[in-house]
Amino acid sequence: MLKDHQRVHPKFKLNGASLKELAFTLKNKNSLIENKSLASFLFDWLNDNDQITLKTSGTTGNPKKIKVNKNAMILSAQSTGKYFNIVAGDKALLCLPIEFIAGKMMIVRAIVLGLDLHITSPSRSPINELTQDFDFVAMTPIQLRETINYIHKIKCLLIGGSPVGKNLREKILNKTSGVFETYGMTETLSHVAVKNLSAGEESFKAVFGITFKDNMGCLEIIAPFISKLPIKTNDKVELISNTRFKWIGRNSLIINSGGIKFNPEKIERKLDDLYDQSFIICGLPDEILGEKIVIVFEEKIPLNAELSFKKLNKYEKPKEIFLLQSFIRNNGKIERRDVRARLLSKKNGS
Repeated sequence: MLKDHQRVHPKFKLNGASLKELAFTLKNKNSLIENKSLASFLFDWLNDNDQITLKTSGTTGNPKKIKVNKNAMILSAQSTGKYFNIVAGDKALLCLPIEFIAGKMMIVRAIVLGLDLHITSPSRSPINELTQDFDFVAMTPIQLRETINYIHKIKCLLIGGSPVGKNLREKILNKTSGVFETYGMTETLSHVAVKNLSAGEESFKAVFGITFKDNMGCLEIIAPFISKLPIKTNDKVELISNTRFKWIGRNSLIINSGGIKFNPEKIERKLDDLYDQSFIICGLPDEILGEKIVIVFEEKIPLNAELSFKKLNKYEKPKEIFLLQSFIRNNGKIERRDVRARLLSKKNGS
């Protein structure tokens, strides 16, 4: 007898292939599924095990492997379908790495909801060259930035992995597409809250079955179908109600400079509409201040970058400007620890 996670919606398609064709492919290890990560996940999902191993991105602590119940992932997929009115036969696009939860959940949603899922290699501009329209797509902010003139091809677009900057939010406002910023992590099986950017919303709203608590200024997630215990986070929030909050930043990123504590993401939000380049604020060791605030750009430093510092108070202003040719990203999030380590290596001449 099939288990719940082994039941595949009859309308499910993967790159145009039906379940029958996929079953033949998996059985014979045919070349129809060339993506090894995809084939591996399908094998893991459809086997007899009730749990599956996921790799976290480190949002709630150090990156680690966790085991989760497949039924919880099914419930999460159903919740997404209900919230965004996604129905069987809708055309979806997976343009995120399958190795992480956002990519995996796109596949689970397709299997559970009966979506016509198309997969393309992750890139900064995944839809620019595609001719077809899609009902449902998930991207990171950097992908959104590169495809902003093409999102009319998408009916419902989810953006996750890192915050959407003010400049991007203004470009999205009143677009015909429904663009939603999502909040979630591996431990919550993708998003548990959404913000309608097309409508100019500023706070996150819980999806079905999710509530929130404030635990010493940090968000706690109550998700009975995922965990019997509250899921603790390092995210500083302004809790509006048990189903709404405004995200402030990650508590674990605090920079202590001259005895004053700064949240780098709060400083970044003051600058994010002024630069087209990706950048982050971080702290580096300083003999006088303990830590000094610096700004790091990706690819190139904008002309007169320091002029934008006028928007900051005197304590927030970066003491140095750095450049890295590229940032390492994990599930859409810039690896801040890697950036800091590379800067320290540069300064130490190694």
